[in-house]
Amino acid sequence: MLTRSHRICSIAIVELSLLLTNRLLIDPVNNIIILAATAIGASLPDIDEYNSSASKKSVINFSLFLKHRGITHSFLGWVIFSGGLYYLMNRFIPIHINNLTSQNYWSALWFGLVIGYFLHLVEDSFSKQGVEWLAPFYKKKRKSPIHYKVGGCFENFLTMMSYLAVIMMTFYWIWLSLTPATQVFLF
Repeated sequence: MLTRSHRICSIAIVELSLLLTNRLLIDPVNNIIILAATAIGASLPDIDEYNSSASKKSVINFSLFLKHRGITHSFLGWVIFSGGLYYLMNRFIPIHINNLTSQNYWSALWFGLVIGYFLHLVEDSFSKQGVEWLAPFYKKKRKSPIHYKVGGCFENFLTMMSYLAVIMMTFYWIWLSLTPATQVFLF
């Protein structure tokens, strides 16, 4: 997927999960942080590609020593990213993963970055190129029987549907926040 597609599809998935778990109204600022961090996290695995937006904004050119869809597009890469980020962020302010419900903005930032990164991998696993989930230990790409071409019609369709879904869910979220609690019926 292209960067814009990764971002909007990941936001749509996370916003839908927030909506389905009825967490939207608990702390709207927390949710906005999770959604924004998800968009950023969804771009990060492509830091190993020379022309990606993440690579262009990075101080280090990772494409010089990492191949695209290598370690950054694997489960091990996600674990290293998640654990390393947790360690670094926890050095400044403690992260409480079990309590993402109320004014826990630092933890929401970490959670959004990590879930965005993971969703990027899941989305890329449905592309024709696939993802080496077990790299560097096992270098066989697992391709899904349902796959799309990067930048192709199906990806564009998914991106358009994700934009529409995010717009509809956001309006629903706003409507819920403006409606008195006695009149709200969730599903």
